[in-house]
Amino acid sequence: MDTQFPPLQMPNLPFLKLSFILNVPVLTGALIIFFVGYVILTSVLMYHWSAYGMRHQGVLIARTLFLLVSAVLFIIALLALSYF
Repeated sequence: MDTQFPPLQMPNLPFLKLSFILNVPVLTGALIIFFVGYVILTSVLMYHWSAYGMRHQGVLIARTLFLLVSAVLFIIALLALSYF
């Protein structure tokens, strides 16, 4: 049995007869959709944290950590797409 598949292509499932192809435009579109959702969520969180006076030191650390980790993850995703 040959288990070698073409790059970036999933095998056909015998009971569904589907083939799903992953390519850079599809992954870029998924990343853009995810980024838009992330921006909306982050905007709501930042508004909530600032509007309700949550200036506690723990909240400031959490907000900074949230933004830094998010930036690192998006940079990794963009680098992965550029090497994909």
